[in-house]
Amino acid sequence: MLKILGLIFLFIYVIRPLFKLLFKSYIITQVNRQQSEQAYRQKETKREGSIDVDYVPPQAKSKPRSTKVDDGDYVPFEEIKE
Repeated sequence: MLKILGLIFLFIYVIRPLFKLLFKSYIITQVNRQQSEQAYRQKETKREGSIDVDYVPPQAKSKPRSTKVDDGDYVPFEEIKE
């Protein structure tokens, strides 16, 4: 009987507050982690209409273009109605 009372006393006054403390610290840690992740995501978001270029290919050394550019022959286009 005395062992049972001792275990109940131990549970109520020692183990239960210890679990509360550990659970509270765990929740606070998780909340802080979520807030920091959310702040990071908000920082990463782009404004609408902005353009980011991650890779710019190197410019190839090109020969100077001639002044005359040959685009080919012009073919007149006519619509055919059926």
